[in-house]
Amino acid sequence: MSTLPTWLASGQGGVPLVLLHGMGSTASIWLPQLEHFGGKRLSVAWTMPGYGRSPALPALSWQGLADSVGVLLDALHIDRAHILGHSIGGMVAQEFYRRHPERVESLILSATSSAFGSTDAAWKEEFLRQRTDAMRPYQHFAEAAPALLNGLMSPDTPAALRALAELSASGIDKQRYLEAMRLLVTFDRRSDFRNIDVPVLLLAGEHDTQAPPKGMNRLAQDNANARFQQLPGLSHMANIESPNAFNQAVEAFLAAQHQVV
Repeated sequence: MSTLPTWLASGQGGVPLVLLHGMGSTASIWLPQLEHFGGKRLSVAWTMPGYGRSPALPALSWQGLADSVGVLLDALHIDRAHILGHSIGGMVAQEFYRRHPERVESLILSATSSAFGSTDAAWKEEFLRQRTDAMRPYQHFAEAAPALLNGLMSPDTPAALRALAELSASGIDKQRYLEAMRLLVTFDRRSDFRNIDVPVLLLAGEHDTQAPPKGMNRLAQDNANARFQQLPGLSHMANIESPNAFNQAVEAFLAAQHQVV
């Protein structure tokens, strides 16, 4: 069962751009992109079901998240869109294409993968244990966010943008975050990635240790429609570390498809 999430939007016209945030963010993490791309096209950023003010799914699943993207597009009367997903949002974007390919103009996958980590069950159990233990000292996710962001952002990130990232995390319930983490380790769409039949841009920060450039570059070799681009000097949160560099990369990709930029 799907649900209508909350969203932020800017602009109108063109082929819309839909923005799906990462594990520790909500829609506001995309404010620099909404401002930039909203100048030429409708740009929409969701808050994932269960995060912020978005109603939770009855049971969190990849299908439910993908179908909620479709519900959002229906609510905004969008037939087809460019889908830009970051981290877990990039996985939701792939799942949305898998279930609703006719609604996807292109995919922009930032700091993500076609499968999460190792397939070894013991590795996944240890990963979840570490993430759960890291949350134990905090009553609220917002309290943990500053420390988490230290490992995800370049030290050169402007203070105002770092503050925006912390604000974006403030609406996340700790238990919903851990629930999403448990879903994360189940993602494996490697065989489906090879069959994506729309243009795909894979974006990686040079210093990202969560979704390393080497792995994303290898992923690009699995699909003739995909191309890889590394963003120098940036880490996992490239869209907020350097909005200009991130926006330019996305803009060039969209322009190459002869769409309105």
